Amino acid sequence: GWSMPEKAMRIPLDNWASYESSLNSQPIATKTTINVIIYLLGDWLSQTVFVKKNVLDFDAVRTMRNGLIGLVFGPLVHQYYEFSDAILPVEVGINRLYKILMDQTLYLSVKCSIYIVAVNLLAGENWEYSVGMAKDKIKGVMFAAWKFWPLVHCITYGAVPARHRILWVNCVDLFWNAILALKTSEGDDEDGDEGETVLVSVSSIDGNATSFAQNGINNGDQLVNTISNIDEIADIISKAQEEETLHSNQQQFEKEGKSVA
Repeated sequence: GWSMPEKAMRIPLDNWASYESSLNSQPIATKTTINVIIYLLGDWLSQTVFVKKNVLDFDAVRTMRNGLIGLVFGPLVHQYYEFSDAILPVEVGINRLYKILMDQTLYLSVKCSIYIVAVNLLAGENWEYSVGMAKDKIKGVMFAAWKFWPLVHCITYGAVPARHRILWVNCVDLFWNAILALKTSEGDDEDGDEGETVLVSVSSIDGNATSFAQNGINNGDQLVNTISNIDEIADIISKAQEEETLHSNQQQFEKEGKSVA
């Protein structure tokens, strides 16, 4: 049998191998599933951890609504990145800048506007109110995004392989979706103190998000080395599986030898 340290080392390797296999066989379904999880966690964090409330004190229906939006966005985001790579290949250096500009203008404004409208419609508001909320909030959301995403996307398009780009963006999205959920919910409570708490929390998260992205750039060399070794990780997984098969065959051979004796 495997020892505990061996099991601890194999679990992440096996999970990564399963993710790679799923990504190859069902790329859209895999990326969408991850997107749903990120949207659920992001909204839950925005209601609990980031506003210093009990982790069980949250609106589960609101969180589920965000998960539904993540389900719809998953395939669309996949197609967007496919389209972006087709018209602006990252192999051409200047295209990385163009990608970031496109992400932070057209893509971001459309996606965030749809998100705000969808959140309000799913909450039972009418179309006019939902569109009005999007118009009111989109400026603040865009400014928050510009503090956060450009630095992150320097890594996205400079170091991360295309097939793992959505996974990387989704990991960072965990923080961004919490910011977006908070920004979208601002003004829903008119009770002054709670509204001020939300505003302070958003400001704090914006600062933490910027710091997170800057730290990512400052440690860029380490991240690039890690990401560029994904193929090596795959080789390690393959070798580990071969060794496991060899070990099993050897044990079987020894058992058969003893049986004959």
